[in-house]
Amino acid sequence: MRSLLRSQQCLRQWRYLATRSASSGIPSEQIVRAGAASTPPSHDMPEQHRSAMPWGYAAAGALIAGIAGSQVAHAEAEVKTHVTISDPYSQPTDPRGMPRDIILYQYEVCPFCCKLKAFLDYHKIAYRTVEVSPLTKKQLKWADYKKVPVVVMDGEAFGDSTAVITRLAAELGAEQQGVSKAQQSRPSRGFWPFSSSSSSGGGGSTADVLMGPAIDSDEEQWRKWVDERFVRILTVNIYRTAGESWQTFKYITDSSCNFGFFEAEAARVVGASMMWGISGRLRKKYDIHGDVREELYKAADSWVDAVGSNTFHGGNKPDLADLSVFGVIRSVTCTDTFMDLMHNSRISGWYEQMMKEVGDSARLSAS
Repeated sequence: MRSLLRSQQCLRQWRYLATRSASSGIPSEQIVRAGAASTPPSHDMPEQHRSAMPWGYAAAGALIAGIAGSQVAHAEAEVKTHVTISDPYSQPTDPRGMPRDIILYQYEVCPFCCKLKAFLDYHKIAYRTVEVSPLTKKQLKWADYKKVPVVVMDGEAFGDSTAVITRLAAELGAEQQGVSKAQQSRPSRGFWPFSSSSSSGGGGSTADVLMGPAIDSDEEQWRKWVDERFVRILTVNIYRTAGESWQTFKYITDSSCNFGFFEAEAARVVGASMMWGISGRLRKKYDIHGDVREELYKAADSWVDAVGSNTFHGGNKPDLADLSVFGVIRSVTCTDTFMDLMHNSRISGWYEQMMKEVGDSARLSAS
């Protein structure tokens, strides 16, 4: 919920700053950067933070896995063995019905966590969240998989956000098809908005998209692009400079609801120092060359080109690719990366439409 409100506030700020730029004649990039969250200049990270690097590597590795400490909100005895899925993009062939209980072990601004929350929020599927301690990981001591997100659905634990989204989408589609068949079997059939006669703006009916004989290949390719390329481009951008790395970890700690003072300071100092230090290696590892900001703008514009003249990639309504792109972008709101992305690419119009379509959070509680 907190990240959603921050996203809305930052988007309003971006609109205001863009309007100021147009009316004042001041170069727009200067105004947008001036209005972004305050950070130390890239070359001016405090000496005490730079000197923290030697002792921080072990702790920083844990910080990447999750942010914020909390109490365990799920009884360990109720959790079954971790479920592994070989192809997270393939529809399951054994629909079981929508889970009655969904718990997301996360940190608030993890891109894969935010991708899953975007799906749940859009479909108004109730869920609870548990913030994972980066140092002790005590909330995941029952699990053999220690990285977030971990999703427990009716006692089964899943460690792949894409696989969870695919399964839940299939379950929604099965439910919708079941209701549609029930409607058709009645002597006087009424209009069912998810039936094949319903217009979806070029993407087929919602039920057809979710439970048809095969997932739309273009939709699947863009989902893979988000997981394998777009998230990585975002990652190198938020740690592009010392100042942005510091800003990112400040945003992470500010977004979390259960950070103690010392844990927050450790995250900011150690995490920011380490991630800035290895940002160059991440670029090489992820095969991202040249100006990483320009690569981000190109990636965003390629997505807008894929959406085309439609409101969303899915037509009149978002599909799984729309929700994936939106979710990972929402994870970096209120950073320089987000502000620059909104200003220097063509994605802002689509993003605003997605915010309206996804709407309020479906989260029940956080601990």
